[in-house]
Amino acid sequence: MKRFLWLGFVLFLYLICTGCGETFRPIIIPNPPTFPNPKAAHTVVSINDNGTVVAGSAMVVDVSGDTESSWTPVGLAPVHAVQQAANEILVVNHSVTGALADSITKLNFSGTVIGNTNTISLPPNSAPNFVATTESSQAYVLMPNYLNPATNTVVPSVQVINTNTNSLVATIPVGNAPVAMAETPNTQILYVANNGDNTISGFNTSDRSPRPLNLNGFTPFSAPLWVAARSDSQRLFVLNGNAGNAFLTTIDTTNSVGDTVVNILDSTVIPPSAAYMLYDGNLNRLYIPGGGELTILDVSQPTPAVLTGGPIAIPTVTPSSRGTADPCVGTSTASLNTVAVAALPDGSRAYVGSYYESAIQGTQYVCPQVTVIDLSSNAIKAYFAVPGFPAYDALCSPSLPSPRVRFRLTMAAGGDSSRAYLASCDGGMVNMIDTATDTYILNLPAPVGARAPIPPDPQNPPQNPVFLLAGP
Repeated sequence: MKRFLWLGFVLFLYLICTGCGETFRPIIIPNPPTFPNPKAAHTVVSINDNGTVVAGSAMVVDVSGDTESSWTPVGLAPVHAVQQAANEILVVNHSVTGALADSITKLNFSGTVIGNTNTISLPPNSAPNFVATTESSQAYVLMPNYLNPATNTVVPSVQVINTNTNSLVATIPVGNAPVAMAETPNTQILYVANNGDNTISGFNTSDRSPRPLNLNGFTPFSAPLWVAARSDSQRLFVLNGNAGNAFLTTIDTTNSVGDTVVNILDSTVIPPSAAYMLYDGNLNRLYIPGGGELTILDVSQPTPAVLTGGPIAIPTVTPSSRGTADPCVGTSTASLNTVAVAALPDGSRAYVGSYYESAIQGTQYVCPQVTVIDLSSNAIKAYFAVPGFPAYDALCSPSLPSPRVRFRLTMAAGGDSSRAYLASCDGGMVNMIDTATDTYILNLPAPVGARAPIPPDPQNPPQNPVFLLAGP
């Protein structure tokens, strides 16, 4: 019996040793998908502003049915949102009035419908303007106007929130006028773009300790506007924009004790007026819109590479080619503002949102359009008009460092890649694009707003969509 046991033991060791030969067994995922995976999205959620007195709203669009599946009030003046879990979205509300606390609204979904909401109060008058997370139970909120109770002075900060207990965990000081954040997908590092003092704040999320930055001989930042972390957590990209001179800074984040600036791409390849960029984790690309251009960067390599040799010029849809019911049919073309991008999860195309403004008999109109980029050739596949509307709301004329509206148009894509969406702040609607035919098909108005009717329309206009994101 002992002999058989001994033979069995030797055979077991042999199997282990032979199994550990030349077979490769990865212990990490070199390019993990973004969290949550956009291909799992069945909805698109529009975050809508309703003025400074009445709560804003979140409107859910069911991708499969081209319908509004639900909507619910959130806090005053919602400004930004992030999906934290498969059935949860966090909305940050900038109350804008001293008597009411700023807050986070948790939207809890049941399928494609908002089941219930929870409110997490933030310090009053902290002016929260951004929320970010790649974690399941912790989120981060920017508070540019946080009043430190110990010193009674304004100290721009990040508020750490436990979203399981709806409690405030910690406050981390950052730089002046922070406007955007990114957390690495491995949940280990948080970065903040400080627009007011030309800096980036980096923190280890485990103990909230600051991360030193080696400038490496560069002058890396000037009015940073947006940040994005690569899906392998080894690079951070910073979009800077100062007086129409945008540029992109790349930071190596692989060193556990600090970061290093490794590259800068200047305005010869970055649209000069760029204020936003989209990271596409499926293709490892950055899309940077600005002015009448779009830059596409391959960021899978250590140094980002411009795929088309330079910015792609976005053509303008002529007024005469718009439908007769479109008020922009009588406008004169003006300089194009390219401000939004959505990439289909299937990796086939990107949809670019642009607009120009033009007056007819004293009334100013916003005239949107969408341009389709074939991502296999990085060439323009099509472009078409989206019906225009009066530019009646000053709220929708973005200006930094305004904490509320950042973009006149925002975009998102459906998880099954069948639809792309363009939300119009002034227009009060979410426009739907059929990606099978690359055509505008219809729009859904945001919930009715609290503002007074605008003659000659006797009805209250809809709320202002200020941010659009793929939902559960």
